[in-house]
Amino acid sequence: MSKVIRHLVPLAVIGLFVSFVDRTNIAVAGPAMESALGLTPAVFGLASGLFFVGYVLFEVPSNLALRRYGAKMWIARIMVSWGVVCMLTALVQGVTSLYVTRLLLGIAEAGFYPGVLFYLSLFLPARRLTRAYSLFQIGIPVSLALGSVLTSALLTMDGLLGIADWQWVFIIEGALAVVIGVVSFVKMPSTPKAATWLSDEEKTALQTAIERDQNLDEADDAHGTQAVWAILRNRQVWYYSVVYMLMMLGFYSVTYWLPQVIELKMHAGTVTSGLLSAIPWTVATIALVIASRRLQNRSRRTTLAITLAVSAAGMLLASLTDNAVFALLGLCIGACIQVAVPLLYSFPSQHFPGAKGAVALALVNSIGNIGGFIGPYLLGLLRESTSSDRAGLLVLSSSFMLAAVLSLGLQRQLRKSPAYIPETG
Repeated sequence: MSKVIRHLVPLAVIGLFVSFVDRTNIAVAGPAMESALGLTPAVFGLASGLFFVGYVLFEVPSNLALRRYGAKMWIARIMVSWGVVCMLTALVQGVTSLYVTRLLLGIAEAGFYPGVLFYLSLFLPARRLTRAYSLFQIGIPVSLALGSVLTSALLTMDGLLGIADWQWVFIIEGALAVVIGVVSFVKMPSTPKAATWLSDEEKTALQTAIERDQNLDEADDAHGTQAVWAILRNRQVWYYSVVYMLMMLGFYSVTYWLPQVIELKMHAGTVTSGLLSAIPWTVATIALVIASRRLQNRSRRTTLAITLAVSAAGMLLASLTDNAVFALLGLCIGACIQVAVPLLYSFPSQHFPGAKGAVALALVNSIGNIGGFIGPYLLGLLRESTSSDRAGLLVLSSSFMLAAVLSLGLQRQLRKSPAYIPETG
């Protein structure tokens, strides 16, 4: 199991890193695009959120295709596709074409995150997934921290070869996804049996541990229409989805608006704001590393509720204070919402082991990411109407707190699964 984590998780983290760089680079490049494309706060918020419309609509179909064509090939295809669309964003001429490319980017990337979660579940039993997911999740705050620095650096290339600074951002960061997609296809084994770095004895032991968690009587067409309807009728998957949606409503609002919130609070320039945006995500990365070492199945519900409540307190501080340092401190605390995501995903992963897991994870991610559309757009509307971020940040704080309250019921939902494994503490 340690070999699996060492061989698979680093490449998965790199893929997730590039994924979030490409979906959120508009956050740092946005101010540079304002004059060229005529962006207003509401337009920027809608463009940011449109990614999730395509993402949500194609999430479940993408994971159905993943089962048909194989996780290895499909995940690599997703990466190459979104890389090409990201590069095409450099060609947009106005608001409408920006809307279209953001929608297409969501369609292209749909299925990647839950697809990787399902891929990891093919190699690890349920009790080890929380740690693997936590390590995988590190790719998000790392990408948001280093991605902010990378995008800020690319913005200094304005005019090189007659190409605008924001265009260089999409060209270079999109090309990176294409390269990583090809590397992933070459390096990723399809199943434990295909892993050359496992001995025959290790493959057998690993497969036995995985099968112990699965419902062995599942139908062969578990990824077909019947499985989709079975998951849609399951009340527990909707509970998991609502909690995740509340988490993502706040998280993506922070993700897309953080550089501009810092610019407003600290009166900094575009490049400086992008660099300062790396600080909260660096804090979140450290928190995730610590959590991944300390958490398995122990006290997931309590840890999740506490993490969400603390993140809510951080956003509350950022919304109420006029002091730039305290505002940045609050944003750092709020960014630690990242610790909560792998904890949340460990519940549906254990609830729906085996083949149906890809459908369940896709649905949770799809419904949850509706918050990714609502949050940035709502924050943009509130900012445009009030000329302040206070009301928007209060809404984000409230969404985290409500998610904290609902998370206390996750263990009760999990007990209704045939695959339920009691926690050790």
